[in-house]
Amino acid sequence: MDVKLLLSVATFCGTIIGVGVFALPYVVSQVGFWPGIFYLILLAAAFVPLYLLYGETLLRTKGSARLPGLAERYLGKWGKIIISFSTFIGLSASLICYIIAGGEFLSTIIGTDFFICALIFWFLLSLGIIFGLKSISQFELFVLFLFVITLGVLFFMCAPHIRLENLSGFYPENLFLPYGVILFSMYGLSAIPALRDILKGEEKKLKNAILIGTILSLVFYSVFVFIVVGVSGLETTEESIQGLIVKIGDGVILLGAIFGIMSVSTSFLTVGIYVRDVLFYDFKARKWLSTAFICTVPLLGLALGIEYLVPLMSFIGSILGAFESVVLIFISKRSKIKGDRKPEYQIKVPDPILYLICIVFVTGFIYEIVSFIK
Repeated sequence: MDVKLLLSVATFCGTIIGVGVFALPYVVSQVGFWPGIFYLILLAAAFVPLYLLYGETLLRTKGSARLPGLAERYLGKWGKIIISFSTFIGLSASLICYIIAGGEFLSTIIGTDFFICALIFWFLLSLGIIFGLKSISQFELFVLFLFVITLGVLFFMCAPHIRLENLSGFYPENLFLPYGVILFSMYGLSAIPALRDILKGEEKKLKNAILIGTILSLVFYSVFVFIVVGVSGLETTEESIQGLIVKIGDGVILLGAIFGIMSVSTSFLTVGIYVRDVLFYDFKARKWLSTAFICTVPLLGLALGIEYLVPLMSFIGSILGAFESVVLIFISKRSKIKGDRKPEYQIKVPDPILYLICIVFVTGFIYEIVSFIK
Protein backbone atom coordinates (compact mmCIF):
# COMPACT_ATOMS: atom_id res chain seq x y z
CA MET A 1 0.00 0.00 0.00
CA ASP A 2 1.52 3.35 -1.05
CA VAL A 3 1.92 6.26 1.36
CA LYS A 4 -0.97 8.40 0.12
CA LEU A 5 -3.42 5.51 0.21
CA LEU A 6 -2.18 4.54 3.67
CA LEU A 7 -2.62 8.10 4.96
CA SER A 8 -6.10 8.34 3.49
CA VAL A 9 -7.19 4.99 4.99
CA ALA A 10 -5.79 6.03 8.37
CA THR A 11 -7.63 9.36 8.19
CA PHE A 12 -10.90 7.64 7.31
CA CYS A 13 -10.54 5.06 10.09
CA GLY A 14 -9.53 7.77 12.55
CA THR A 15 -12.68 9.73 11.73
CA ILE A 16 -15.05 6.77 12.02
CA ILE A 17 -13.48 5.20 15.12
CA GLY A 18 -14.30 7.80 17.73
CA VAL A 19 -16.05 8.06 21.05
CA GLY A 20 -18.86 5.86 19.72
CA VAL A 21 -16.64 2.80 20.16
CA PHE A 22 -17.19 2.95 23.92
CA ALA A 23 -20.98 3.14 23.67
CA LEU A 24 -21.28 0.30 21.14
CA PRO A 25 -20.71 -2.61 23.56
CA TYR A 26 -23.46 -1.34 25.87
CA VAL A 27 -26.16 -0.93 23.20
CA VAL A 28 -25.16 -4.24 21.58
CA SER A 29 -25.35 -6.06 24.93
CA GLN A 30 -28.86 -4.70 25.45
CA VAL A 31 -30.16 -6.21 22.22
CA GLY A 32 -27.92 -9.31 22.19
CA PHE A 33 -24.42 -9.80 20.79
CA TRP A 34 -25.20 -11.51 17.49
CA PRO A 35 -28.27 -9.37 16.65
CA GLY A 36 -26.17 -6.32 17.59
CA ILE A 37 -23.28 -7.35 15.32
CA PHE A 38 -25.75 -7.96 12.49
CA TYR A 39 -27.16 -4.49 13.16
CA LEU A 40 -23.65 -3.03 12.99
CA ILE A 41 -22.82 -4.77 9.71
CA LEU A 42 -26.16 -3.80 8.15
CA LEU A 43 -25.84 -0.09 8.93
CA ALA A 44 -22.17 -0.06 7.95
CA ALA A 45 -23.19 -1.57 4.59
CA ALA A 46 -25.85 1.15 4.23
CA PHE A 47 -23.17 3.82 4.66
CA VAL A 48 -20.84 2.42 1.97
CA PRO A 49 -22.92 3.55 -1.06
CA LEU A 50 -23.26 7.00 0.52
CA TYR A 51 -19.50 7.28 1.04
CA LEU A 52 -18.83 6.21 -2.54
CA LEU A 53 -21.49 8.51 -3.99
CA TYR A 54 -20.08 11.45 -2.05
CA GLY A 55 -16.60 10.68 -3.34
CA GLU A 56 -17.85 10.36 -6.92
CA THR A 57 -19.76 13.64 -6.64
CA LEU A 58 -16.65 15.45 -5.38
CA LEU A 59 -14.71 14.04 -8.32
CA ARG A 60 -17.40 15.25 -10.75
CA THR A 61 -17.07 18.79 -9.42
CA LYS A 62 -14.30 21.28 -10.12
CA GLY A 63 -13.02 23.34 -7.21
CA SER A 64 -13.23 22.77 -3.47
CA ALA A 65 -16.70 22.31 -1.97
CA ARG A 66 -18.19 20.38 0.89
CA LEU A 67 -21.70 18.94 1.23
CA PRO A 68 -23.54 22.29 1.71
CA GLY A 69 -21.73 23.77 -1.29
CA LEU A 70 -22.53 20.72 -3.42
CA ALA A 71 -26.16 20.88 -2.29
CA GLU A 72 -26.42 24.53 -3.38
CA ARG A 73 -24.77 23.82 -6.72
CA TYR A 74 -26.86 20.80 -7.67
CA LEU A 75 -30.13 21.29 -5.72
CA GLY A 76 -30.37 25.03 -5.08
CA LYS A 77 -30.82 27.05 -1.92
CA TRP A 78 -33.25 24.60 -0.26
CA GLY A 79 -30.72 21.80 -0.47
CA LYS A 80 -28.02 23.95 1.12
CA ILE A 81 -30.37 25.00 3.95
CA ILE A 82 -31.31 21.41 4.80
CA ILE A 83 -27.78 20.04 4.71
CA SER A 84 -26.39 23.06 6.59
CA PHE A 85 -28.78 22.29 9.45
CA SER A 86 -27.40 18.77 9.63
CA THR A 87 -23.80 19.91 9.32
CA PHE A 88 -23.81 22.65 11.92
CA ILE A 89 -26.19 21.08 14.44
CA GLY A 90 -25.07 17.48 14.08
CA LEU A 91 -21.32 17.89 13.64
CA SER A 92 -20.98 20.76 16.13
CA ALA A 93 -22.76 18.58 18.68
CA SER A 94 -20.34 15.78 17.76
CA LEU A 95 -17.42 18.03 18.71
CA ILE A 96 -19.11 18.59 22.08
CA CYS A 97 -19.32 14.80 22.54
CA TYR A 98 -15.60 14.49 21.82
CA ILE A 99 -14.71 17.11 24.42
CA ILE A 100 -16.91 15.45 27.06
CA ALA A 101 -15.35 12.05 26.42
CA GLY A 102 -11.81 13.40 26.07
CA GLY A 103 -12.11 15.27 29.37
CA GLU A 104 -13.30 12.13 31.13
CA PHE A 105 -10.50 10.00 29.69
CA LEU A 106 -7.82 12.56 30.50
CA SER A 107 -9.21 12.93 34.00
CA THR A 108 -8.86 9.17 34.44
CA ILE A 109 -5.23 9.25 33.32
CA ILE A 110 -3.94 12.22 35.32
CA GLY A 111 -6.47 12.18 38.16
CA THR A 112 -7.54 15.82 37.86
CA ASP A 113 -10.98 17.47 37.80
CA PHE A 114 -13.07 16.85 34.66
CA PHE A 115 -13.44 20.56 33.87
CA ILE A 116 -9.69 21.19 33.91
CA CYS A 117 -8.96 18.06 31.86
CA ALA A 118 -11.61 18.92 29.27
CA LEU A 119 -10.12 22.40 29.00
CA ILE A 120 -6.63 20.96 28.44
CA PHE A 121 -7.97 18.49 25.90
CA TRP A 122 -9.84 21.27 24.06
CA PHE A 123 -6.74 23.48 23.95
CA LEU A 124 -4.47 20.78 22.52
CA LEU A 125 -6.95 19.74 19.84
CA SER A 126 -7.62 23.35 18.91
CA LEU A 127 -3.91 23.63 18.11
CA GLY A 128 -4.32 20.60 15.84
CA ILE A 129 -7.16 22.34 13.98
CA ILE A 130 -4.94 25.38 13.45
CA PHE A 131 -1.99 23.31 12.15
CA GLY A 132 -4.11 21.73 9.40
CA LEU A 133 -4.60 18.55 7.40
CA LYS A 134 -1.09 17.39 6.54
CA SER A 135 0.10 17.02 10.11
CA ILE A 136 -3.24 15.48 11.09
CA SER A 137 -3.15 12.76 8.42
CA GLN A 138 0.28 11.69 9.66
CA PHE A 139 -1.00 11.76 13.24
CA GLU A 140 -3.98 9.61 12.19
CA LEU A 141 -1.60 7.00 10.75
CA PHE A 142 0.40 6.90 13.96
CA VAL A 143 -2.77 6.57 16.03
CA LEU A 144 -4.11 3.79 13.79
CA PHE A 145 -0.93 1.84 14.48
CA LEU A 146 -1.42 2.40 18.23
CA PHE A 147 -5.07 1.32 17.87
CA VAL A 148 -4.03 -2.08 16.63
CA ILE A 149 -1.47 -2.56 19.41
CA THR A 150 -3.90 -1.40 22.11
CA LEU A 151 -6.69 -3.66 20.86
CA GLY A 152 -4.28 -6.62 20.82
CA VAL A 153 -3.15 -5.95 24.41
CA LEU A 154 -6.77 -5.57 25.52
CA PHE A 155 -7.70 -8.85 23.86
CA PHE A 156 -4.94 -10.81 25.62
CA MET A 157 -5.86 -9.21 28.96
CA CYS A 158 -9.52 -10.10 28.56
CA ALA A 159 -9.40 -13.42 26.66
CA PRO A 160 -9.33 -15.65 29.80
CA HIS A 161 -12.46 -13.88 31.09
CA ILE A 162 -14.60 -14.10 27.95
CA ARG A 163 -17.66 -16.30 28.47
CA LEU A 164 -19.63 -17.67 25.51
CA GLU A 165 -22.91 -17.40 27.46
CA ASN A 166 -22.42 -13.63 27.46
CA LEU A 167 -22.57 -13.71 23.66
CA SER A 168 -25.94 -15.46 23.48
CA GLY A 169 -29.43 -14.07 23.95
CA PHE A 170 -31.77 -11.75 22.09
CA TYR A 171 -33.77 -8.93 23.69
CA PRO A 172 -36.29 -7.66 21.09
CA GLU A 173 -37.71 -5.04 23.47
CA ASN A 174 -34.45 -3.11 22.92
CA LEU A 175 -34.33 -3.66 19.17
CA PHE A 176 -34.06 0.03 18.26
CA LEU A 177 -31.71 1.01 21.08
CA PRO A 178 -28.47 0.52 19.09
CA TYR A 179 -29.69 2.42 16.02
CA GLY A 180 -28.56 5.99 16.72
CA VAL A 181 -25.32 5.00 18.44
CA ILE A 182 -24.30 2.75 15.54
CA LEU A 183 -25.05 5.51 13.03
CA PHE A 184 -22.97 7.93 15.07
CA SER A 185 -20.17 5.38 15.34
CA MET A 186 -20.07 4.57 11.61
CA TYR A 187 -20.41 8.16 10.41
CA GLY A 188 -17.47 9.13 8.21
CA LEU A 189 -18.87 11.43 5.51
CA SER A 190 -16.97 14.40 6.89
CA ALA A 191 -13.67 12.67 6.05
CA ILE A 192 -14.33 12.13 2.32
CA PRO A 193 -13.17 15.61 1.15
CA ALA A 194 -10.01 15.20 3.24
CA LEU A 195 -9.33 11.87 1.52
CA ARG A 196 -9.63 13.54 -1.87
CA ASP A 197 -7.18 16.24 -0.77
CA ILE A 198 -4.69 13.65 0.50
CA LEU A 199 -4.97 11.68 -2.75
CA LYS A 200 -4.56 14.74 -4.98
CA GLY A 201 -3.16 13.55 -8.30
CA GLU A 202 -4.12 9.95 -7.46
CA GLU A 203 -7.89 10.36 -7.02
CA LYS A 204 -8.62 7.00 -8.62
CA LYS A 205 -7.56 5.46 -5.29
CA LEU A 206 -10.35 7.22 -3.39
CA LYS A 207 -12.77 4.32 -3.89
CA ASN A 208 -10.28 1.83 -2.42
CA ALA A 209 -9.51 4.13 0.51
CA ILE A 210 -13.22 4.32 1.36
CA LEU A 211 -13.79 0.57 1.10
CA ILE A 212 -10.64 -0.41 3.04
CA GLY A 213 -11.29 2.20 5.73
CA THR A 214 -14.90 1.10 6.21
CA ILE A 215 -14.00 -2.58 6.47
CA LEU A 216 -11.14 -1.94 8.92
CA SER A 217 -13.37 0.22 11.11
CA LEU A 218 -16.10 -2.42 11.09
CA VAL A 219 -13.61 -5.16 12.04
CA PHE A 220 -12.15 -2.99 14.79
CA TYR A 221 -15.59 -2.25 16.25
CA SER A 222 -16.66 -5.90 16.08
CA VAL A 223 -13.54 -7.12 17.89
CA PHE A 224 -13.87 -4.47 20.60
CA VAL A 225 -17.57 -5.30 21.12
CA PHE A 226 -16.73 -9.02 21.23
CA ILE A 227 -14.12 -8.41 23.95
CA VAL A 228 -16.24 -6.17 26.16
CA VAL A 229 -19.57 -8.01 25.84
CA GLY A 230 -17.79 -11.37 26.08
CA VAL A 231 -16.39 -10.33 29.46
CA SER A 232 -19.21 -8.19 30.89
CA GLY A 233 -22.37 -9.52 29.24
CA LEU A 234 -25.49 -7.71 30.46
CA GLU A 235 -23.33 -5.95 33.04
CA THR A 236 -21.65 -3.94 30.27
CA THR A 237 -21.64 -0.28 31.27
CA GLU A 238 -22.41 2.69 29.04
CA GLU A 239 -18.73 3.60 28.71
CA SER A 240 -17.57 -0.06 28.57
CA ILE A 241 -14.50 0.24 30.83
CA GLN A 242 -16.15 0.28 34.26
CA GLY A 243 -17.83 -3.04 33.49
CA LEU A 244 -14.43 -4.58 32.70
CA ILE A 245 -12.87 -3.45 35.98
CA VAL A 246 -14.95 -5.94 37.98
CA LYS A 247 -13.60 -8.84 35.90
CA ILE A 248 -10.13 -7.65 34.86
CA GLY A 249 -9.04 -5.26 37.58
CA ASP A 250 -7.98 -1.61 37.66
CA GLY A 251 -5.19 -2.13 35.12
CA VAL A 252 -7.68 -1.97 32.30
CA ILE A 253 -8.68 1.60 33.24
CA LEU A 254 -5.45 3.19 32.08
CA LEU A 255 -5.40 1.15 28.87
CA GLY A 256 -9.00 2.09 28.13
CA ALA A 257 -8.41 5.76 28.87
CA ILE A 258 -5.37 5.93 26.57
CA PHE A 259 -7.33 4.15 23.86
CA GLY A 260 -10.18 6.62 24.39
CA ILE A 261 -7.95 9.68 24.11
CA MET A 262 -6.55 8.42 20.80
CA SER A 263 -9.92 7.59 19.25
CA VAL A 264 -11.59 10.84 20.32
CA SER A 265 -8.65 13.00 19.20
CA THR A 266 -8.56 11.73 15.62
CA SER A 267 -12.32 12.11 15.15
CA PHE A 268 -12.34 15.60 16.64
CA LEU A 269 -9.57 16.81 14.34
CA THR A 270 -11.07 15.50 11.10
CA VAL A 271 -14.64 16.61 11.89
CA GLY A 272 -13.41 19.99 13.13
CA ILE A 273 -11.42 20.65 9.96
CA TYR A 274 -14.41 19.57 7.86
CA VAL A 275 -16.79 22.04 9.51
CA ARG A 276 -14.13 24.76 9.28
CA ASP A 277 -13.79 24.09 5.56
CA VAL A 278 -17.57 24.16 5.10
CA LEU A 279 -17.59 27.70 6.51
CA PHE A 280 -14.59 28.70 4.40
CA TYR A 281 -15.44 27.10 1.03
CA ASP A 282 -19.26 26.95 1.09
CA PHE A 283 -20.12 30.07 3.10
CA LYS A 284 -17.09 32.17 2.12
CA ALA A 285 -16.24 32.98 5.74
CA ARG A 286 -12.73 34.16 6.54
CA LYS A 287 -10.45 31.29 7.50
CA TRP A 288 -9.55 32.75 10.89
CA LEU A 289 -13.25 33.22 11.69
CA SER A 290 -14.04 29.64 10.62
CA THR A 291 -11.22 28.33 12.79
CA ALA A 292 -12.36 30.44 15.73
CA PHE A 293 -15.89 29.04 15.44
CA ILE A 294 -14.67 25.43 15.47
CA CYS A 295 -12.39 26.07 18.43
CA THR A 296 -15.15 27.82 20.42
CA VAL A 297 -18.25 25.61 19.97
CA PRO A 298 -16.81 22.52 21.75
CA LEU A 299 -16.40 24.58 24.92
CA LEU A 300 -20.10 23.91 25.52
CA GLY A 301 -19.03 20.36 26.32
CA LEU A 302 -17.35 21.64 29.48
CA ALA A 303 -20.79 22.33 30.96
CA LEU A 304 -21.99 18.76 30.38
CA GLY A 305 -21.07 15.47 32.02
CA ILE A 306 -20.53 11.93 30.83
CA GLU A 307 -24.16 11.01 31.54
CA TYR A 308 -25.25 13.02 28.48
CA LEU A 309 -22.95 11.19 26.10
CA VAL A 310 -24.93 8.13 24.95
CA PRO A 311 -28.28 9.90 24.36
CA LEU A 312 -26.48 12.77 22.63
CA MET A 313 -24.59 10.39 20.32
CA SER A 314 -27.79 8.51 19.52
CA PHE A 315 -29.66 11.69 18.62
CA ILE A 316 -26.79 13.10 16.54
CA GLY A 317 -26.37 9.85 14.63
CA SER A 318 -30.04 9.77 13.66
CA ILE A 319 -29.96 13.42 12.51
CA LEU A 320 -26.84 12.96 10.38
CA GLY A 321 -28.07 9.69 8.90
CA ALA A 322 -31.54 10.95 7.95
CA PHE A 323 -30.74 14.38 6.54
CA GLU A 324 -27.43 13.69 4.83
CA SER A 325 -28.40 10.36 3.26
CA VAL A 326 -31.50 11.77 1.55
CA VAL A 327 -29.86 15.00 0.33
CA LEU A 328 -26.67 13.23 -0.77
CA ILE A 329 -28.59 10.79 -2.95
CA PHE A 330 -30.33 13.66 -4.75
CA ILE A 331 -27.03 15.52 -5.09
CA SER A 332 -25.30 12.52 -6.65
CA LYS A 333 -28.10 12.06 -9.17
CA ARG A 334 -27.94 15.70 -10.26
CA SER A 335 -24.14 15.66 -10.42
CA LYS A 336 -24.26 12.89 -13.02
CA ILE A 337 -26.06 15.39 -15.26
CA LYS A 338 -24.56 18.73 -14.25
CA GLY A 339 -21.05 17.75 -13.12
CA ASP A 340 -18.20 19.61 -14.87
CA ARG A 341 -15.42 17.00 -14.81
CA LYS A 342 -15.05 13.27 -15.46
CA PRO A 343 -14.73 11.35 -12.16
CA GLU A 344 -11.90 8.89 -11.59
CA TYR A 345 -14.44 6.25 -10.60
CA GLN A 346 -18.18 5.71 -11.04
CA ILE A 347 -20.57 3.48 -9.16
CA LYS A 348 -24.07 2.34 -10.05
CA VAL A 349 -26.43 1.72 -7.15
CA PRO A 350 -29.98 0.61 -8.08
CA ASP A 351 -32.62 3.17 -7.11
CA PRO A 352 -34.58 0.71 -4.92
CA ILE A 353 -31.48 0.20 -2.75
CA LEU A 354 -30.93 3.96 -2.42
CA TYR A 355 -34.57 4.51 -1.47
CA LEU A 356 -34.38 1.65 1.04
CA ILE A 357 -31.36 3.31 2.65
CA CYS A 358 -33.33 6.56 2.90
CA ILE A 359 -36.27 4.77 4.50
CA VAL A 360 -34.02 3.05 7.05
CA PHE A 361 -32.33 6.30 8.08
CA VAL A 362 -35.49 8.44 8.12
CA THR A 363 -37.46 5.81 10.07
CA GLY A 364 -34.70 5.66 12.65
CA PHE A 365 -34.71 9.44 12.94
CA ILE A 366 -38.48 9.47 13.55
CA TYR A 367 -38.05 6.79 16.20
CA GLU A 368 -35.35 8.84 17.96
CA ILE A 369 -37.61 11.92 17.96
CA VAL A 370 -40.54 9.97 19.39
CA SER A 371 -38.31 8.39 22.04
CA PHE A 372 -36.88 11.80 22.98
CA ILE A 373 -40.39 13.27 23.38
CA LYS A 374 -41.51 10.33 25.51
